[in-house]
Order: sequence, then C-alpha cells, then structure tokens
Amino acid sequence: MTAYPKATYVGKYVDDSFKLAKFLRVLRKRWVAIVAVSVTVFAANTYYTFTRTPQYRSTAALLINNSTIRVSDIQLPGLPASSTINLGTEIGILRSRSLIEIAVSKMQQSPSGNLYRDIDAVTIANALEIRPEKDALILRLIYTDSDPKRAREVLSALSQTYVEYSLKDRRTKSSTAINFIEDKLPQIKQQLDKSALAVTQFRKTYNIVDPDTYAASVYGMRAALETQAQDLQIKIAQVQQQFESLSRQVGKSPDAAIGGAILQQDAAYQSLIKQFQDIETNYFLERTRFRADHPNVLVLKDRRDELYRLLETRASVVGVKGGTSNITNEPISPIQQNLASQLFESQTTLAVSQVQLESIRNAQSEVSTAFSKIPQIQQKYVEIKRQLDLDSSTYNKLTEKLEELRISEAQEISSWKVLEPPIVPTRPFSPDIERSLITGAITGLGLGLLAALLLNRLDQRIREVEEIREMIDIPLLASIPTTEAISLKVMLGQSVLPTSSYYAFKESLSSLALNLRYLGTDNTIKVIAFTSSVPSEGKSTLTYNLATILSTLGYRVLLVDADLRKPTLHKLTGLSNKFGLSTALTTPNPWQDLIQIADGKENLHVLTSGSIPPNPMLLLESVKMAALVQEWRQAYDYILVDTPPVVGITDAQCLASKVDTFILVAAINRSTRSGITRALEILENARANVSGLLINMIESSDSEYQYVDYDHYYLKSTDAEYDPEVTAIEVSKKNKNK
Repeated sequence: MTAYPKATYVGKYVDDSFKLAKFLRVLRKRWVAIVAVSVTVFAANTYYTFTRTPQYRSTAALLINNSTIRVSDIQLPGLPASSTINLGTEIGILRSRSLIEIAVSKMQQSPSGNLYRDIDAVTIANALEIRPEKDALILRLIYTDSDPKRAREVLSALSQTYVEYSLKDRRTKSSTAINFIEDKLPQIKQQLDKSALAVTQFRKTYNIVDPDTYAASVYGMRAALETQAQDLQIKIAQVQQQFESLSRQVGKSPDAAIGGAILQQDAAYQSLIKQFQDIETNYFLERTRFRADHPNVLVLKDRRDELYRLLETRASVVGVKGGTSNITNEPISPIQQNLASQLFESQTTLAVSQVQLESIRNAQSEVSTAFSKIPQIQQKYVEIKRQLDLDSSTYNKLTEKLEELRISEAQEISSWKVLEPPIVPTRPFSPDIERSLITGAITGLGLGLLAALLLNRLDQRIREVEEIREMIDIPLLASIPTTEAISLKVMLGQSVLPTSSYYAFKESLSSLALNLRYLGTDNTIKVIAFTSSVPSEGKSTLTYNLATILSTLGYRVLLVDADLRKPTLHKLTGLSNKFGLSTALTTPNPWQDLIQIADGKENLHVLTSGSIPPNPMLLLESVKMAALVQEWRQAYDYILVDTPPVVGITDAQCLASKVDTFILVAAINRSTRSGITRALEILENARANVSGLLINMIESSDSEYQYVDYDHYYLKSTDAEYDPEVTAIEVSKKNKNK
C-alpha cells in the first residue's frame, strides 16, 4: 500500500467577531424581522404617546442661605458645633410628610380650596422632585400635574410653607443656643475661678511669680555664689598668710595668745559671729528670690554691714584697749602697738571671712536644692496656667457668642428664600410628541437589529456562502446552485428540456471537475471521499454528477457507494443494488465482477453498496477495504467514494487512512455552523486530509457565487453553436494529446 502525504486540517470555528460585512449580511438576511420589530415598537410607542394624558411641570428655585450667625465649634460637651449645610439633609426636610401636609392644609383652606380636595401629601410627594443646582446652594423644586394652574399653586404653597418653617427653625436654634450658653456660663465661671485660685495658691506656696524668671534667678545666684566662694577662699588664703607673717613679727607673746583666747571665749563676740552668719545666709537666699533693690534684700544687707562693724569693734575692745595689754597693763611701743593692731585686724578679717565662706556654702546647698525642684515647679505651673488659659478662653468665647446670638435672634431671617417663584406652565412637559416619536423610531430600529442578531445567533443554519468562508479556513472548491428536479432528470439523460438552473448546476460541477486536477501533483490525489455533516445535503447527487462529468471528459472513473447504511447511488444511476461493495468485502468474488456501467457512459464504472451489512464500520475498517482501494487506484483515473455523514456515524472515519482526501459537502439552509465545525473536528481527529469545501444548494439571490442569467446566455442564443459538454471533451482530449 503506497503512502500519500496527509495535510491534516487544523482550521477551527474561528470567526465569531464583529465585521461590517457580516453585519450587513445579517441585515439582508433578517430584514423581515427587523422591519416587523421596528414597526411594532414604533406603532406601540406612537399609540402610547397620543393616548397619554398631558402632564404640566412647574418649577421654583429655593436659595439655602447660611449667612445668619450660628454657634461656633466650641469644644464643650453637648454644644452644637457644625454649621456646614448638607443639601441631602435639606432635601429630606423639604420632602418630609409633615411639611407637605401643612402646605396641603393651606391650599384646602384657601378660597379655591375645593379644587384641592382630592390632593393629599402622598400624591404631592410622588409628583414632587427636588434637585440641587451644581456648585450652588440652590434647590430646584419641580412639580408635575395634569392641571397647569394646580401645579403652580402646589409649588407656591410648598414654598411659603418652607420659608415659614425655616424662620421658625432658625429662631428655635438661636433660642436653644442662648439657653445652652446661659446654662453653661456659671459652670465655666466657677471653673475659671477655681483655676485662678490655683495659680494664686501656687505663687503663695512657692513665693514666686513666674517659674521661668525664678529659675533664671536661681541659676544666676548659683553662679554668683560660686564666684564669691572662690573669691573668699583666695581672700582667706591671703589673710592667713598675712596673719602668719604678723604673728612671726610680733612673736608668740602671752598677750597675743591671751587676746586670741579672749576672742574665742567672748560670748558677745561669738554671738555676733552667729548673727552675722545667719544674716549672711538669709541675704544670699533672698537674692535668689528678689532683685538687689528689693526692700527685703536691702534690709538684710544693712543688717549684715552693721554686724560686721560690731564684730570689728568688739574684737578691738576685747583684744587691745588704749595701747596697753589688757593683762599686764604694761606699756608697749608704738611699733608693737601697730603690729598688734594689724594682727588683731587680720585675725578679725580671717574670722569674718571664714564665717562668710561657711554662709556661702550653706547658701549654695540651699540654692542647689531649690534648683533641683525647678522642673517640678515649672511643670505644675504650666498645667495650672494652661487650665486657666483654657477656661478663660472658653468663658470669653461663650460670652461673646451669647451677645452675638442675642443680636442674631433679634434680626433673624429665614435660611430658605424663594429665588424663583413658580409660574403657570403653558406647554405640557409630557408627552413630548416629537421627541417621543424619534425615540420610538430609534428604539424600534435598535430592537429590530437586536432581534435580528439574536435570531441569527440562535439559528445555526448556514444561509449564505460567505458565512462558511468566515467560519472556517479551508478552500472553497465550488459553489453549486440549487436546481429543480427536472434539471436533474436532464443530467440523468432523460429527454426533458433543460432550464437555466440546469446550466448553472452543470457549469459549477464542470468547474469542480477541472479543479480536481490541482488538488495534488502528478496525479497523487485520485481517491476522493465525499462526506457531509448531516443527511440530505445533496452529497450523493453531487458525487454522481461529478463522476458523470469526469467520465465525459475522458477520465476512467469509479463511483463507489460506501454508504452501507442508507445507499443512494443505485437509485440515481438506475442500477441494481443486489451486489456491490459489501459483497466484495465479505465474499471472495472479484470486485471486477461486481462493477456496473451506467447507460451510455463507458468511462463511468459504478460499484453500488450492495446488501446492507449488520456492522458497516468493521467492513470499511478492514484490511481488504484498504487493498481494494489500492487496486482501484491502479485501474482508474479517479475513484469517487460516497460516504455517510461524518457526524454521529463513524463509517467515514474508517476511510480516513485509505483515501487520498475528503471533500466536505455543506448545503445552504440545511447545514449548521456547529455541524460543520463538528465534522471538521472529527476529520481532524481522524488525521484525514480535507482538500476543501463544496457548498450546495446556493440560492439565486447569492449572485456573488453563481451566474444568474443563464437563460439569456444559453436558451436565447440564436446560433446555439456552443455545447459546453462537447467543448469540455474536446479540451480534455487536446490536453491528453499534448
């Protein structure tokens, strides 16, 4: 068995996208549905438009004014804070049933109230529309009614009710705010007094006015005490050196020793030393609290200077008196007296300086202690001062706001103002006849197009050749037009006058016969199987007529009916079906003995299906079937095999590896998109070579794929010298001779 190359079909059901040509084709195909739906919708819309009760619309504009004084955002519990207008809230208030009922009551109590007895709040609420203007505090009131005057009156009553309610509401808000502030002020005043008392007690407790100033003073005093201590240490060292020098000059006389002992044991002198030390310490401490010119500081300084003079006087009295030793009363020389005076003076200075140094050390200790407490003092002062400022600010704001609210209450106006009063509408708002008719026409056309697209989507049948070309990507070998039964009788050799459809049908098959030469090179494509997706697509008729034309062209053709389930070729050829393909596959009889020749067609041999076997698939899948095909290949130019539909029946798949190629037949208005797709998928899975597509039963309206004026070309020709069948035979013979 010779192997031939296979070109397995890989095309898919590819094109489901929108294309203008496809859309126009759907319009042409579904124009009846489009017109029916469009006219129905337009007529219904027109009837609805002219039978509706006219509705009139009156409008008014309401200004939402926020210019009056309101309570500010004061951080106190329970105090109203926000003054921002929320238009959604305002609209909700305007649409409230309570306000609408007030307006209805006013209308019914008016002199013309009898006209409004049938109006209630629910009716008005359903017909009332409130729209906020963009980027403006304006609300547009719209009311629709069948009576234009009543529409205006309803809006007038609503506008008046809204303005009165707004004025009452704002006055209520001002009064509420005034009462609130008046209730709050005593509490805030009490809290303010408490905070002020805390500051006063703080100052009394720590004897300072400002902790920051106090801290700076203590820091300065600490530095000053350090400097004074260093100066005193230097002074003590100098006086000590001077005292030792004088002592060496004077010598360790009993008088000097007795004088020093007297100073140390003198109670008055020691008392003065103690007082001087206390005064000195208090003086430095007061300097940390007050300035140098403060009365307390000046008093302590004068007392310290006075004690210093008393110390000098007491030392002079106790130590040396009148230039004579207070022990021996012996006269001393002026030099000794001078040295003794200097010695006593140095001793006194040294004692005073030591007392001062000790006082400074004590003062430094107290100043350091005070300095370490400054952060806690400052923190405490900041807390009570902050509370005092907050309470004071709150009290001042509430006091100011109370005065503002009292003035506002006296001059309060409504926050809602009628910006545009309603007027009586002169033209009905609905229905808008012109707009309604245009809308109905557009809607009808749109629904018609939608219905056409939906019908086209639901209807899977192929209506035009272009649908198949867009759906799959295999070659279109020929498009066969629809022909009448009488034309088929002409093809079968019966003596019936031909029609235009006969010529169109014959020319299409002749074109297909010539195209078969280009399916392969060097006659590699000889065994051709014809199949379809569903029955009744004209596959057997096309196969038989194609075989007839090929035999007429001089080719040796074998026509095999491989449809062992529902054979047809024996009916078309008028031959017996007692023996055939099933006989050749199930018996040892040579297939040559089973061949039949159609009447008048010597080159056309027919192998009918024979008796129907119980399992056709096993016969077609058998090795003997493959062997028969190889024998036929050697004996004939073309072997045309008529097979069952490929969808749902596996017989055609059994021949995929035995034939050279498949030609898929699809019939307009019978084949479906899903059926063709499924047939190609089955052939692809069977690794069959699909050479192309043969479209059958094309309508005369699809003029792109057939010539429609065959009557004029053939039947009305006066010469009648051209016979397409004879011409085709002559062309074929010339090609063979070449």
